[in-house]
Order: sequence, then structure tokens, then C-alpha cells
Amino acid sequence: MKPMREPHPFDEMVRRPDREIRLAHAALLWARDEHSDMTPAHYLDRLNALADRVEAKDAQCGHERIEALRHVLVEAEAFRGNYEGFTRPENSYLNRVIDTRRGIPVSLSVIWLDLAEQLDWPLVGLTLPGHFIIRYDGVGDELLVDPFNEGREITREQCSTMLSGLFGREFELTDEHMTPASERAILARMLGNLYAAYASKEDWLRTGRVLRRITALRPKDAMVHAELGRVLMLVGDLKSAATVLNKAEELARGEEESATVIHHLNELRFRLHQRN
Repeated sequence: MKPMREPHPFDEMVRRPDREIRLAHAALLWARDEHSDMTPAHYLDRLNALADRVEAKDAQCGHERIEALRHVLVEAEAFRGNYEGFTRPENSYLNRVIDTRRGIPVSLSVIWLDLAEQLDWPLVGLTLPGHFIIRYDGVGDELLVDPFNEGREITREQCSTMLSGLFGREFELTDEHMTPASERAILARMLGNLYAAYASKEDWLRTGRVLRRITALRPKDAMVHAELGRVLMLVGDLKSAATVLNKAEELARGEEESATVIHHLNELRFRLHQRN
């Protein structure tokens, strides 16, 4: 009998309630898939030390706290948006973001959110289309912060203007855009970026590895399972593809999802026939 494969530590963590998930720790757990010699505790200690430096600023109100975070992370440590290498996979590995002090909006925001969580400051993440910012939810005026652009405070109007330029059309923020993202939603955003980075390079081995982490976050999503099955076929792991696609078939809801899964199952049968 083959020994049972131990559950991936990321998969185990995201089974917990959201309030028990430390974003930075979860992101570091999947980073070990690519950086096997990396120790998450080392990077968590570095984040803890940054939080201690922010706390030493003795900031009281929202503006002071944002400025304390900005002073340590941007002015002192030079965390910045990775404009030139925006699509690189390393932007979604938190250990590399901490080492290089460069990242994309969501990965930089996770660092801000982690420090705020340690200090019990009310910062939340906002998963905007094409961008990610954070908001301070204290008493008084709404404070929106853009960690990708040197932690500057922005208004809703400025945010709308930025997104309008990004999409090439007028964009209006709604209350739905201002809904705080859950820990799982933020992790899914990060993994989605990593999936896109590898899929665009047709690096199917790594793409499949990322999709396995996404299935842990979204275990009832038929389309995620279907995509994982498709990618497993591309790397030649037909046995695993069959298991995943059968699961996708069980989860499929509606004609469109069922049709997608059936298409992949037919492809799998063709490949199995060719192999035999």
C-alpha cells in the first residue's frame, strides 16, 4: 500500500475560519512550492520586527497610523511597486517581495495588512478591478491607501480616475467595490495572479501546482477543478487528471460548466486511448 500523501500546509491553513488565517503566513506556505529551502518563520519574524518599529511611532489616529506604516515600509525600507517587472511570478511569492522590496498591489498590501493586524489597527483590503488598495476603517473620514504607489492616501475620485485610465473608459466606484475582502479572497487574488503568470508562459507544471492551491481555497468551484484537470493532461499526468475531472463533473452546475467538463473528459479519453 502506498503511503498517504500528507496534506499541504497551505491547504490545511485555509480550512480554518478567516479570522484564524494570517495572510502572510498562508502566502509563505505556498511560496515553499517554488522556494523549498525557504523558512516561513524567518519571514514572519521579519514582519514582526517591522510591526515593532511601526508601533514605536506611537501613532494614535488613522492619519498618524498610515503615516507610521508609510514611514517604515516606504521611506525606511523602500517597498515599492514593481512597475518594470509587473507580470513576473516573483511578485506573488511573499518571501521574494520581502527580500526585493518590490511587488504588485496585492502582495504589497498583504504586508501592510499583516503589520496592521499585529497592531490591531483596522485596515482592510479592497479587491478593485485591475488594482488592489487598502482602507483604514477608523472613526472619522475614510482613508484609502495605495501601497503600490508609495503608500499615498487617495480619494474615491482619484481612485476612479486611476481605474478609468487603466481600462480606457470612465470607471465609477460603487459600494460593492468598497466591500472589505476576506482573507480567502485576497489569497485567491494572489494565486490568480501567479496562475496567470505561469499560464502565459505555458509553464504547465507550475500552473498545475498553483491550481492545486486554488482548489483548496475554492473546493466547490467546478471550473477551477476543470482547469486543473486540463493542465494535468498537458503535463501527461492522466491518472490525476481523471480524478480531478471526475470531481469537476460532480461539482458542475448548469449547462455551461457541464459542457466544459465534458469537453475535457472527452479529451482525456482520447489521450488514454492513444496511450493504450
